[in-house]
This record gives sequence, structure tokens and C-alpha cells, in this order.
Amino acid sequence: MAEKTVAVIGAGLAGMMAACAAQEAGAQVELLDRGAIGLGTNSAMSNGWITAPTPDYGPQQYVADTLEIGRGLNRLSYVQQTAELAPEAIDYLRSLGVELVQGAGYYAVQSVRQDVIRGVELVGRVAAAVRARPDIRRRTGVQVLEIIKDQGRAVGVRGLDKQGRPLELAAAAVVLAGGGAGAVYARNDNQRTTLGQAYLLAARAGLPLLDMEFVQFYPIVLAEPGLPSVMIYPSYPPQARLLDAEGQEVLERFGVSDINRGIKVMRDKLSAMMFAEASAGPLRMDLTQAPAEAWRRYPLALLGRLKFDFKNRTVAVAPGAHFCMGGVEIDAQAQTVLPGLFACGEVVWGLHGANRRGGNALCECLVSGRLAGRAASAFAAANPVTLPLPLGSPWAAGGPGFPFRELLKELKDIAWQQAGIERDAAGLELGLVRLAELAQRARRSAAQNPPPAGQAQNLDAAMFMVQAVLTASRVRKESRGALLRRDYPDQDDAAWLCNSVLDYEPASGQMTLGQRPVPAATSS
Repeated sequence: MAEKTVAVIGAGLAGMMAACAAQEAGAQVELLDRGAIGLGTNSAMSNGWITAPTPDYGPQQYVADTLEIGRGLNRLSYVQQTAELAPEAIDYLRSLGVELVQGAGYYAVQSVRQDVIRGVELVGRVAAAVRARPDIRRRTGVQVLEIIKDQGRAVGVRGLDKQGRPLELAAAAVVLAGGGAGAVYARNDNQRTTLGQAYLLAARAGLPLLDMEFVQFYPIVLAEPGLPSVMIYPSYPPQARLLDAEGQEVLERFGVSDINRGIKVMRDKLSAMMFAEASAGPLRMDLTQAPAEAWRRYPLALLGRLKFDFKNRTVAVAPGAHFCMGGVEIDAQAQTVLPGLFACGEVVWGLHGANRRGGNALCECLVSGRLAGRAASAFAAANPVTLPLPLGSPWAAGGPGFPFRELLKELKDIAWQQAGIERDAAGLELGLVRLAELAQRARRSAAQNPPPAGQAQNLDAAMFMVQAVLTASRVRKESRGALLRRDYPDQDDAAWLCNSVLDYEPASGQMTLGQRPVPAATSS
């Protein structure tokens, strides 16, 4: 019955976990995604590395390490809950047919094919489990434009179907699992459609967003002309070298003795050092000394699928936007401040603090996805929707002629230049000025050539995300975790041991920012 349906927005690992958990708890589920189930998401681009407690790496150590890398801004109760629930989530993942190898503090997805991204193997197995469940209705090519509210709760979603026709679904509970926003940056390793749509949906539904200034950059992303902008997946062989424009090794200058450990625990510093070094010329990764057997194994076997002679040539690399630490706040049941709206995955704030530990993204997808699905099913059963739904505003059909690509390209440049790896007051102010001018141009263009509603939302979401990062970064006058300010290079616990809270007024487009002190237990 539609009145007790759970609608899940986003079909990455978190969304699929939520859909399965809701279905197992008795709900009828509508699973919606802009692309293919599983494969069209950032989860498919992941390295298949899940950081979690293991028998020789206990929950307390997991919590301590996650808090340390998060520089004290994590939500302690959420970190502890993740540590507690991760083992059960790992067992559940295995029950779906995902093969995992256990190490000290991590689980790694395995695949028979050495030249397949581990994330593809992961989401493929989970998507197969989703397809086998008739109570999960899969809708691909769907773009959700609005979370419908009525009488102070979420009651469904509106958007466009695969053919661009209006789509309205009643749902007694909605799970927001729409992912991050890394693709708003000129250089990134995300799926190209990941433009912050989930953050905009949340903000338009009245939810505050926390710590939006913190964006993680992955240090080693392909920057060679003609090659895709994807990370070179770790672990790297011992023979791997990172060279400056003069061909000199730079890792020793950075004080990094183990590049694989550096990638896991100090991505912020490594990205910043590489960004600064690249001002003298592009950095290059040298894999030419890797032994033949390394090229037959994952992850170097992946590079054999690209048209480049990695075995005999160095390749240009640079940091790229990777993950957003900020987002919506959830309670212990994964419910947001809007009754009936739950959230999971990257759109959720709290686990990572000021910087994300490598492998914690997939762990969060597993744990928060299962939490959200179970709780959404229980809420839907107890709180059916009253039909009909409230009327929504019509969307213009739009057509060709709107300069979407041109505007998005400029927006990505604003993000990279003014809201990128290193920031300062002058750059942040310039970014806001450039963004306002871009928004004005977009409005003029839309008046002459109205864009299709889906295209309009993608641009709105990307502009919203860049505005949020600029606004929150301008207020925080320190460097902490992934936020590096040239004009405030030090971490200042006395003044800034707090979470930023961003509120948005959709009618005016205005953002206001406040701060909330971090509880003493988290920062101690």
C-alpha cells in the first residue's frame, strides 16, 4: 500500500542497505536513482575497503582513531554506535554474497577479476540481492526534485521519471541516501552527476546542514590529458614514487615514509603538500619499477584497461575532490529533525568530523543504511500517509538552449579556485562574488531559454553546495582537518572547537551560519 511505502532516494551502497533493511522489516520499498542501481553511484567507484572493528582491533580503538583523524569535531555517540553495529553489518554483507578478507581493523572486498574496481564487485553483489526482492520496486533514471511535506512530516517525493515526465510517490517514510557533491569541483574522482542534490533536497525540506566547510581531497587522481579523472587505487607497490616537475622524489620532502599509510590517515596534509608542490609544475607518479606480478594483481591490473603505458612512462597526478564530511544530523534511529525523513551515507554528518578516515565511508553506508531502513519501516507502519498528497508547484518543461554545460564548467572553476584545497578570506569573498554573478547569468538565461526541470535542479544543487562551502569556510577562522586556510594556518581549539550549523531560506536563497560547541567528551 502506498500509504505505508518507504521511498529511498539513492541506490548506492547506503540506499541499497536501507532498501533491504526496510523490506526485511515488512515495508514495500520504492528505490529511486538518477542512474543504474548500484553501478551509477560513487559506491561503485570505491576501493572496497571497509574500516571497522575486528577481533584484533576493538571498538574502543576504532572510536579513538576515528576521533583523532576527525580533529575533535565528530559526533561521539554516532562514532560509538557505528563501532558497535559494524560487525553485524559486515556479517549481513557477507550473507549477500560479498566476499571479504579480514585484516587488522578493516575488511577488503575480493573479486575473481583483478581488473575490476572492488566497488563494482561490491555494489554488483548487493544490487543482485535487491533485484531478487519483489517488494523492492526499482526505478532508474528518476530525479527527485522535492521531498513532500504535510503537517510537519515527510509524506513522499516528487520528481521526474526516466522519460522526463512528472512523478509523484506517496510514502509514509522517506530515506535520503543521495550521496555527496564532489563533482562540483573542476578536479574530482566522483561520478559526474554527484552535484549535491541530496544536500539541496534536505535544505529545501528545512533541515540544517552541519560542517559544510569540510571537503576531503584525495591526493592521487589521474591528471594526464586523455585519461579519466579517477584515483589511482591503493595499495601502492613499494616501488611507487611521486616525482616533482624536475623528476625528484617528493615524498621524503613531505615527511611521508609510507605512502599507503599517508593516504589512509593524512589525506588532508598530503593533498595540501601536493597542491603546493604542483605550483612549480605537475607532479607525476612513477610505477615503472613495479614488478611484473604487481601488474597482474589488483589494483595495478586496473590500469591495464586504460590507454596509457604505465609500465614505461610516468603519469601526471593531482589531488581531486573526493568526499564531503558535512551534512544532515540524524538521531540514533537515523531520523532527521523532520519526522518521517531518514538519512544515510555520505549526506549524513557526524562520523567523520573535520576529516574522514580511509575506509569509513563504506562502513558508514552499511551501518547507517541498515539503521535508516529498519527505522523507516517501523515509522511507516505506525504512521501511514493520508491521501491525497498536498498539491505541488508545476515545473516548466523547458527545452534546448540553456547553457548548462557552460555555467557548470564555470561553477566548477569557482569551487576549485576559491573553495578548494587551500582557502583564504580574499579568495572566499571572490568566490561568493563570482557565484552571485553566475547565478544572475543563470537566471537571465533561464528567462530566455527555460531549462528542463532536472537540469535546473542539478545546477541549483551545485550552486547551493559551492555557496555552502564558501559561506561556512569564510566563518571558520582556523585550519582543521580538511579545511586549510592560508590566513589562519593553525588549529584553534579555544575559539573553534565547534560545529558549524547552516540554515537555508529557499525563497531568498540566503544562508545563515551559527556554531554549536562540541561536547567535552568528544574533544577530550
